[in-house]
Amino acid sequence: MDLEEQYAIALGILSVVLLGAGALLGAYLRKAPPRIVRQVFPAAALLTLGAFAVFVFIARAHVKG
Repeated sequence: MDLEEQYAIALGILSVVLLGAGALLGAYLRKAPPRIVRQVFPAAALLTLGAFAVFVFIARAHVKG
């Protein structure tokens, strides 16, 4: 298995972990007041975007081709 395939598998694992974390966060905030939800979900979206961006940056730096 080459490095590109390893990063593809790691991206799949990251996606599943973030999906699980999002589901848990959604379940936890189900009964939260709208003010809290409006603050937490944009922050969670930015953290998710940041996680993918960092992953892609690292992968592009290591995989040549």
